[in-house]
Amino acid sequence: MDLLTLALRLVHIVAGAVWVGMAVFTAIFLVPAIQDAGPDGGKVMAALQRRGVLTVLPLLALGTLLSGIWLYWRASVGLHPGYVTSRVGLAFGLGGVAALVAYGVGITVMRPAMLRATTLAQVLGESTSESEREEHVAAIRRLRARGATAGRLVALLLLVAAAAMAVARYL
Repeated sequence: MDLLTLALRLVHIVAGAVWVGMAVFTAIFLVPAIQDAGPDGGKVMAALQRRGVLTVLPLLALGTLLSGIWLYWRASVGLHPGYVTSRVGLAFGLGGVAALVAYGVGITVMRPAMLRATTLAQVLGESTSESEREEHVAAIRRLRARGATAGRLVALLLLVAAAAMAVARYL
């Protein structure tokens, strides 16, 4: 095994494990706790955003995806049909597709909803009228619900990806 393959496997597995773990933790524990906190949940989201979680997580995902694509390309010898259609190739391929879809949902649905909800929560105190405040609260609820639903889908897809990767070599 060459050094590049070793390094990319390390990046793929470690970044992937952190990505899956954070997604599952967020979907099952963090988001419901933030929703239970009501308006104060916005403070937690703002603190997470200040700490860069909405930047770090996509970077971990990107590292996982790019290294995984390279590893799949290398293992399949340039997408050789014999490998791609084998049980091992299909399992790795299914895991890769699930991770790519998870990334797409996370970037296009979940992340924007979380960012917008956090922004609205920060300006909530600056609302000039009660009706404006109610509109902001309703919008925050909708955005959090959209983000939570997308987050559960991302977590599920990443669990499928991790499971496929874990068993692929043994099929």
